[in-house]
This record gives sequence, structure tokens and C-alpha cells, in this order.
Amino acid sequence: MYKDSKLLPINKVQNTSLCQLDIDAHLTLGEYCLISAPVVDLPNGQTCVPQHFYGYHHNLESIEHLLGKIAFDHAFPIFCGDDEQGLFIQVGIIGRENYQKNKPDRAKKIVYGRKWRVEPNLPTSEIIQTVFLALKKTREHEIRELFTLKSKNGENLSTPFNSHHDLPLMAQYAELFDLSLDSNLVFDKKTINQTFERLRFDQTRIECLDMNVRLNGKYLIDIIFHIGNTEQDSQIEFAELHGIECTLILNKACINELVYELMQCLINLSDRYVEEHFYFNDFARFSRDNNIQAVGEFSINVRKIHEDKLNDEGKRLISEHNFQVDESRAPKIKLAQQKQRLASTFKQTEFMEGFLPQGLKD
Repeated sequence: MYKDSKLLPINKVQNTSLCQLDIDAHLTLGEYCLISAPVVDLPNGQTCVPQHFYGYHHNLESIEHLLGKIAFDHAFPIFCGDDEQGLFIQVGIIGRENYQKNKPDRAKKIVYGRKWRVEPNLPTSEIIQTVFLALKKTREHEIRELFTLKSKNGENLSTPFNSHHDLPLMAQYAELFDLSLDSNLVFDKKTINQTFERLRFDQTRIECLDMNVRLNGKYLIDIIFHIGNTEQDSQIEFAELHGIECTLILNKACINELVYELMQCLINLSDRYVEEHFYFNDFARFSRDNNIQAVGEFSINVRKIHEDKLNDEGKRLISEHNFQVDESRAPKIKLAQQKQRLASTFKQTEFMEGFLPQGLKD
């Protein structure tokens, strides 16, 4: 990527400002320092080159190297690959088939989530965060399928929050989903628990423990996701979400909103689980045990670069590099329909900074 550029990796050029650094200890596969990249002193006495003075040329090998440093739940193996469209990350899900709940002893299987594309010039931290986001969304996909609602006649189960509904067909007949159907229901603890009797998450029972109305009109609903039976306990995939008590906050007295908030509560609990159990190099970057003030001070320390550490030539070269990266990310418009659809958005481009989509004015 950098062979014909002035922005060579630092260990290919003479730069006395970095002579104190052990480059191999600071760079990972797919990274290189830009010419004139400044050195920053950290509060613990160590030195570093901030990542925004790196260039990147990631490939399959460098991404696999990063995945080898990530630790999470073995039920969600992380893969990387490449195809004609480029590099990608993909999360697998090892568990039991969600749609065969009547068979408690069914064998486990593996399925795969969507492919998350990563560009070769994407910063290492952003690739790691792509894995983090992919894990969150993969778990959310499964949780949505484990949330069941009984039909009105009580004979069938549905998964109303699953991601596989026919959206174009729903949009065509939007009148089928009119909320007025339950607008006259009494909203109290008894009604809530009657609703919960028709709901299950991962086959476990949900119960309303208490409810209160705040002075601002919001409703606080204390709930519990009960623990399943002994036979089920050894099989459940989301054990960390069983037996949890939490509080839902509703803006209005509405069963429909209650059920939506219940689903959102499960997603939030899952996201927090990922935040506390996602490790890179044994560091839980997204854990709330990290001192947020210290994170802010760290950001200031590595981004507020003193003028004497970066000369005019260095600034020019780094600016040129960033320009090239930003330009490479501008999408290419090839369809006349797309150009027409976006025309109103880019009507007054003379006032817009950044890189316009390529082919917009062809």
C-alpha cells in the first residue's frame, strides 16, 4: 500500500525522534508509523506513537492476528475471511435450534451471522470494535428469536421480534398492525402479569413484581426473568439472563410499549454482558470498571500534540495521508437511479466539505 508513497513505515526511514522506541513492541501486523510521527509520553513513563499517526495495510493474516488476541464466549466463535469483495469478519453461533423447543435434548448446531466488511486501511482499533459490535448484534439476533408470544387462542407460539419477518409485505398491508386493538386495556399489575403469562424468554417465565408511577408520568415496572427448571438449566444458551431482576421505564400506560421495553431490556442486558466479557489482550476495554475520567485524560494525552513534536513537513505528510484515506472511502455511484435518489441530498455541494460520492456529477 505504501511502496510508492512518501508515507513509508517508520522502520524504513531515518527518524531520530523514534530511536528510543522498540517498534516491534508497539506495532502489530498491518500497521506502520508515518514519517515524522510524534512520540507521546504516557503518565506511567512509557512512550508511544498515537494511532492517528499510523498507516494501515491489513490483510487476512493481520486480522487473524488480532482475532487471536480477543477473548469472549466460546459459543460465539469469530472468523475472518476474504472474497471477491474484500476482507470480512463473521460470528458463528453454537447452540440448539431455536425452533425445536419441544425437544429439550436436541443436538447443538452451528449457524453463521452476516459478514462484516473491513477495509485494509481501517485502523486496528476499529477492526476490534467491529468484532465487538458484531458480537452484540449476533446475540441480539438470537435473543429476538428466543422471545415468544402465544397466539390469541393460546395454541401457537410466535416470535414477534425476530429478524426474519417479510418487511415489504408488512409495509404493503400496514393496516394489519393498528395499535388501537389494545388501547382500551386496563394497565395495572394484574393485567401486566396476564400479558406476561403469554410471554416467554428462552422458555422461562417473566413476572411483574411491582409498579409505580413517577411524578413526571413515567411508569416504573419491576420485573424478574425466572430461572428455568432443572432439566432446562444445563441446556440454555443465555444463562446469564436468567434469574435477573430489573426495572422497565415506560413513557405511557400501554401494554404494547411494555412488551417493546421488555425486549429492549433483554438486549441491553446482553450488550452489558458483552461489554464486561469482551477482552483484547486481557483488557476489557468496554467494561464500566474502567475509570472514565482516566479514559478522557488518556485521550487528551495522545491527541493534544505539542507543536514542537510535529514540524510543518510532518504535518503536511500526515495531512496528505489522511486525505488519501478519506478519499478512498467515498462510495462510487454507478446507477442512474441511485444518482437520482441522492440528488436532493447533494443539491448544494458547493457548501459541503469532504469527499462527494464518486460519479455523482458524471
